[in-house]
Amino acid sequence: MNGPDPLALQEPQDPVSLGFQILLGLANAGAAVTLLPVLIVLVPAQVTQIDPTTPAASLALVLAAGAFAALVGNLLAGALSDRTTSPLGRRRPWLMAGALGVSLGLWVLAASDSIGLLALGWTLVQFFGNVLLSCYGAVLPDRVPVRQRGTTQAIIGLSAPVAIMLSDLLFVKIPAPRDAYAPLIAVQLCLTGLFLLLYREAPLPREHVAAFELRSFLASFWVSPRRFPNFARIWLVWLLLWTGYNLGTGSFFFLYVQNITQYETIFPGRMVKDGIAVVQMLQIALGIPLMLAAGVLSDRGGRLRLFVQAGGVLLAAGLAGLAGFASWTPVLFFSILIGAGFSVYYNLGLALISRLLPSARDRGRYLGVINIASTLPQVVMPGLGALVLSVWGGASPLGYQVLFGAAALSAVGGVVLLRSIHLQDG
Repeated sequence: MNGPDPLALQEPQDPVSLGFQILLGLANAGAAVTLLPVLIVLVPAQVTQIDPTTPAASLALVLAAGAFAALVGNLLAGALSDRTTSPLGRRRPWLMAGALGVSLGLWVLAASDSIGLLALGWTLVQFFGNVLLSCYGAVLPDRVPVRQRGTTQAIIGLSAPVAIMLSDLLFVKIPAPRDAYAPLIAVQLCLTGLFLLLYREAPLPREHVAAFELRSFLASFWVSPRRFPNFARIWLVWLLLWTGYNLGTGSFFFLYVQNITQYETIFPGRMVKDGIAVVQMLQIALGIPLMLAAGVLSDRGGRLRLFVQAGGVLLAAGLAGLAGFASWTPVLFFSILIGAGFSVYYNLGLALISRLLPSARDRGRYLGVINIASTLPQVVMPGLGALVLSVWGGASPLGYQVLFGAAALSAVGGVVLLRSIHLQDG
């Protein structure tokens, strides 16, 4: 392995075109539409139909299996794609496998008539969907020079709002959940296929890959904080801010709107899901322009960390506001702050992380390790939050105030820790 690094391992210098940025954004949207609408709308609806007696317990089982599969899929795809010496490149073979695996999982979900089959289908979708996301995440440092990563990641960030809007459309337009899977399969295969057709990457020469040893492979997921302090700090930042976001959103927020703000009483004839849809649309309306502006400005001004901090501050402020107010209007306002802040923090945070990876040889593996910090809160926080609400009762504001207050403190901790991370250009 002596001599200069091959092209596949070199830091990219040539600028990418707007067409490439849009293509990568569409590819990420192809993965997102197989995850977010299914998670938000389709799987919960199917669980309710299959198990109307104890839907909460069954949904928890399905989601837990999927969350574990997501963690494993992201870790393995990142690390193994780093070692791939195919003539097609390091990431493309795994993208092909991810696209086919997601389609299989969606087909299983469409055919599910039991909780066991539903869990199997969601496990496949989460595993292979995270294979896709892991490899797309590695494409950013593989191909995009540092000076363009803020803008590129902001364009990629449009994929999540597209998926959320699709989930709202599915909820309204397709009454039978099983009927929605065929369109999702078609969209995912088309967008992934378009990227694979047009994207080219330099292959990794076989002599630049060490012999595979299972013990060494497993040990490689430990990244020494002493040797790589900036990477350790950004991992903790990611964990703290994701913990805050998970405590302040999702099912807890749904229950808060339902039980505390009395949304359905204030707006007769409307359901809680209608209020959540309003929140999501306003979050997108504010979050998209903020995210795009922050991405462009961070590239031009070289102040990427500052913009990530600003997103974290908005997120923390929104969470603190939820802890202090219980009526619908302020809850709506602070929820919009949460969504907009998270859009900036998450997308520009990924661009920041891409600059803190310890080596180019193992970009995928390091991104998989980072993904542990975002996945752990999704696994742990629902159970802890449910415990808090059970202590104070789901109809009492106090339990939610404890959750949102803890979420705000966690987000503040992440923002403060960001200050200890230094880049050459800020």
